[in-house]
Amino acid sequence: MVVIATPSDPPAAPCCGANEPNPTAAVPVSAVSQNTLTANVSNVNGQPVPTRMRAINITQGQCATIKWQMHDQAGRPVDLTTVNLVNGPAENENYAVVLRLKEQLAIGTGNAPLQVGGTIVDAATGQVEFALTATMVGLPGIYYGEVALITVAENDETQCGIFSNIFSLIISRGTLGSDTTGGPPSIAEIRLHLRDSAPGESFLLDNLMFDDAEIALAIQRPVQYWNEVPPPLASFTTQNFPFRYHWLEGICANLFFMVAEQYRRNQLDYSAAGVQVNDQNKEQNYERAGQVRWQMYREWVRGKKAQINLESCYGEVGSLYQYGVYSSGIRSRY
Repeated sequence: MVVIATPSDPPAAPCCGANEPNPTAAVPVSAVSQNTLTANVSNVNGQPVPTRMRAINITQGQCATIKWQMHDQAGRPVDLTTVNLVNGPAENENYAVVLRLKEQLAIGTGNAPLQVGGTIVDAATGQVEFALTATMVGLPGIYYGEVALITVAENDETQCGIFSNIFSLIISRGTLGSDTTGGPPSIAEIRLHLRDSAPGESFLLDNLMFDDAEIALAIQRPVQYWNEVPPPLASFTTQNFPFRYHWLEGICANLFFMVAEQYRRNQLDYSAAGVQVNDQNKEQNYERAGQVRWQMYREWVRGKKAQINLESCYGEVGSLYQYGVYSSGIRSRY
């Protein structure tokens, strides 16, 4: 998310006096609210963008509750008092709100999405809540979340959607889930790699460079490329793509391409008080940085797929000698 802003002052030096309190000391917050999450509206140049896809970031195994405001395609809140609603699974009612989750690269497969009923918090402003189940947060990955208003007929399992909101649910790896071996790099890891963890790391922007929805899209793009480039071998999702170093480099490349697109659209030479200004002339820098990383990723994909293809064709016979170990158990220097 590229933000146009005037340069900010560098952060002040920390207080060093024995009797001077640190003005930036963190204020403790309640632990009770840490598992209640909302999807914030993105801001660009200080202006909200309510029509942009939103994202929620949670940790694997987190017993989270999602607070959501139903909105139309223009981002305006939807009044739910105009329909006959019910909380949770419905019978003998007309409408209900549900949340469905499915891994983004598994859309179109035979596996049904996970679903949970919602609780109406404020029907007039479209406020609803969903308590995620342990199954929903068991595997890390990038998921499509769909909050839908559906019709529910008595003794009829058919659900007809009236309208829905789509968002990205990012489940970062943790040790509390059912499987702790897979999943993408976490949002925190990606931001650390790009030095984009806080506004203070970007003096010129005084803001984060990327929002979570952009990072979620960039996470799935390298896996999509792997799946679609021939030969069609070992198809993966964001839950189980195993090549973590190259995955991170591919993620960064796609984020740089997004930035280059933003600068390309907004580049303009202009004069102010006799000074020539073009603070958006950064497309080439980001395009070049993205191309370098993406070229490395593409070459690695071709080489890795060629390796897998050859091994599948000819096979191999395992031996302790390939690990430098003789049958006697003595390790070789070679």
